[in-house]
Amino acid sequence: MKLITEQDLRAEIGGKDLRSYRVDRGTIVTPSARQYLSDRKIELLVGEEAPAQPTRAAAPLPPGGAEGTEPKRARFIGPDGGTFSEKPEHLTHLSGNRLVTKGHPRIAFRGRMDSLQSKIMELQVRAVELGNGVLAEELDELLDFARSLLAAEVTGRPVDDVPLLGLELDEIRAMSHNPKKTFGLGHIRPHYSMGALCVGLNALRSEVREVELAAFRAFSGNDGALDRLDVLRALNRLSSAFYILMYRHLPAGFDKEF
Repeated sequence: MKLITEQDLRAEIGGKDLRSYRVDRGTIVTPSARQYLSDRKIELLVGEEAPAQPTRAAAPLPPGGAEGTEPKRARFIGPDGGTFSEKPEHLTHLSGNRLVTKGHPRIAFRGRMDSLQSKIMELQVRAVELGNGVLAEELDELLDFARSLLAAEVTGRPVDDVPLLGLELDEIRAMSHNPKKTFGLGHIRPHYSMGALCVGLNALRSEVREVELAAFRAFSGNDGALDRLDVLRALNRLSSAFYILMYRHLPAGFDKEF
């Protein structure tokens, strides 16, 4: 099965004046190649009776295309390196004017981050309903951190290393690794008796773990190297922060531990 890209068309057509371009049935013409033909008012014809080669126009077109209009300026770069004057519906922005498919690993990661933020806000509403405004405010701090983390990934900036819940990174790591020293209770064995808010915090903690997996897929290179280690480190820290909040808001007398 033959594949025709925009680069193929540019090399084959060049400055020729064409009215149509014919390909064999079953040939794959990439979206950017189709856009290239459309911008130049060249009709794409599909049929078995003719080889995939350009058909000359009977007369040259006026400068700039049909009716003397200027071709639309290419504004976006597609996944295969082709260009588009308008963003196709099946593609989305990765950064700048670069477009990728909506199934791209980094787009999937951003979707998971968006879902995480939504779930944090849901638990904030629940906390307020149950009269725990303290937890709602603590969650607001983690929500802001999640938002800044996503913004850093989109723009390419490093993730800011700021305190969370009044704790530095080393403190968060130490408390989450050895909670008994700080809270007098070993690692929590999740149980319904924790109550709705701690069960919700546990769900957020595990959700961040899923986001970490999405980040790993998004930033793993073919050679096994990892980009954006700062993003992965920040997610690990965020997961630990949710774990610490569970200890802070456990009901009195809770003693289930591993």
